[in-house]
Amino acid sequence: MKTSEIKKNLDKYASYMEEVKRRTNVAKKVVDLKRSGRSFTGDDDSDIDIIYLQLRKITELVMFACVVARKTAGDRLNKILRKGYDPAKLKKELASLNVDYFPEPKYDKNKGTDEVRSVGNLSEAEVPFASADDLLSAYGRAGNYLHAQRESKYGSGKAKAKVMDRAVEDLNNIVNLLNHHWIKINDAVYFAVIMHGDNSGKVHVTQLQRMENT
Repeated sequence: MKTSEIKKNLDKYASYMEEVKRRTNVAKKVVDLKRSGRSFTGDDDSDIDIIYLQLRKITELVMFACVVARKTAGDRLNKILRKGYDPAKLKKELASLNVDYFPEPKYDKNKGTDEVRSVGNLSEAEVPFASADDLLSAYGRAGNYLHAQRESKYGSGKAKAKVMDRAVEDLNNIVNLLNHHWIKINDAVYFAVIMHGDNSGKVHVTQLQRMENT
């Protein structure tokens, strides 16, 4: 892959992640208001609709980011999503577009110290994060709640709170997945992604090049 192509993909990946952050912030505002006894729209069902809309968009953005380096994959994925694929079929299609398509959550072992930065797998830190199956299940759930003749109803009182809490759990797990992650672009290149840069607060994406053993 040419240097110019990698740079274009890096910029596109960063833009997807910035939109994920914006939509997460919208959902957070709605949730915070709900939990303080207020409403974003003045209607409980509409508030929950907004939360699930953001969840749906976020899951789609992550999928598009996962295949960012495949020139025709974005168009193919767009057609797939329009068909409303179920999670199992969608997972198979994503894997066909990019075998190693999913982010690898990381954490900084030496954060706050003067030591050379060392990165570990997030599973070692015992923080819950979304798997590929979790992401696709969240995508499907969000779709169920967004249709006018939806399969899942909000109910009332405690039932609505549970519906919202389910979306919040999905969103939190996606945030934990993405906060600091690596993703494979090709056999030689990874992107290392920090969602909140130390200075700017913006998404920071760095190209990592595989070094051959000598």
